[in-house]
Amino acid sequence: MEVTEEQIKTLAAEVIDGIMGDKVAKTIGTEVASAVKSQVEKMRFERAAFGRDVSGLNEKQKLDLCEAAKSIAWNRAVTKSNEALIEQQDNRGGYLVSVELAAAILRIAASVGTVLSQAQKWTMKTDQLGIPNYTGSYLTGGYLGVDVAGVITGLTFGQATLIAQKWQLAFAVGNDLLSDASVNLADWLLAIAGEALANMVDQQGLIGGSGNTANGVVVGGPFVGILKNAAVPTLTLDSGKTKFSNSNPTTPDGFEVLVDGSSAIGQLEESILDGAAFYTHRTVWASWRTQKDTAGNYILPYAAWAPETLSQEKGGGPVKPAGYILGYPVYTNRWLPTLPAGNGASASTQFAIFGNMKALAFGDRGDMSMEKFVSGTFGGKEIALADQQGIVYRHRHALVLALPKAFINISTHA
Repeated sequence: MEVTEEQIKTLAAEVIDGIMGDKVAKTIGTEVASAVKSQVEKMRFERAAFGRDVSGLNEKQKLDLCEAAKSIAWNRAVTKSNEALIEQQDNRGGYLVSVELAAAILRIAASVGTVLSQAQKWTMKTDQLGIPNYTGSYLTGGYLGVDVAGVITGLTFGQATLIAQKWQLAFAVGNDLLSDASVNLADWLLAIAGEALANMVDQQGLIGGSGNTANGVVVGGPFVGILKNAAVPTLTLDSGKTKFSNSNPTTPDGFEVLVDGSSAIGQLEESILDGAAFYTHRTVWASWRTQKDTAGNYILPYAAWAPETLSQEKGGGPVKPAGYILGYPVYTNRWLPTLPAGNGASASTQFAIFGNMKALAFGDRGDMSMEKFVSGTFGGKEIALADQQGIVYRHRHALVLALPKAFINISTHA
């Protein structure tokens, strides 16, 4: 039986998918492995249908990526990065990856992450960048009297500072897999970096670190996320509402998707509402969708007569809306608080966000480096003895909330 070239390509893709999927699952979990594989399959479909995938890289650039993983000798990427110049970095340094690759990874990250797809982007030429944030109330001006000087309105601009921090992703790949450079392998190397970067930026932008340090590192990460930012106003549910989702239409005991959703919308200035959305965990949204009215009927079927009231969309999540509440999209994200078991009570707990993500600034420091290790412990295993190589991506970026009043954190009652 003659084997066609297309069958060989398909078999090669399946082998690489099996090896990389198993490696990612063992390193960073089965859920992430599934998400990365889904992104890889999406990229292949886009190439077949449109001739180019979301990365924007052509076949030669992807093959160069595989060769770089083997030799770290990239086209136009042979400059050592930051060797012995930064005290937190070891003296071996890395190598700057091409601008095209860094942009490709960020494009992939933006296609799977909430923050990178919606936040305001700022290009950083240095490790710190001050951006203006308006801290006053709305402006009205005033009327002039006869032969009387007008009142001068003071604009109360503050400054939010983007401070770049170093993000790192490390994983191991077998030498046998790297020995044959292929576009399929490049898809995995790109998707792994993009998925990981999107996940971390979402976690930091929505939740962030605790503010406490351990071994000089802020626990949970260096940035203050929206849900933990004390400057963000809070909508506290009425007395007796201690659940993330209401389960008692007669005597409400939690968030009422229409009543409290409307209250959240009413908290924001009209100028911010254009582009605003709800953000919550998928388990919370699942419970919101099944709320009932006082007659015991589900709200959602009746909302079909008025789609702007409440609706759901198939396949929604961090980037595509999962549904709409009173005309505003709902995005779900794994990092936001999950629904307590059995929709149990959780007093004084912030669990959802309503606001405009453009008020969250993401600073891109630009340079991305990649480093190869032929020895050392990765995942509790000495890679030199396992015939593997360790690959480490590093990128510097920053997050800061430029306008806290553009968001409302929704909290259960005490």
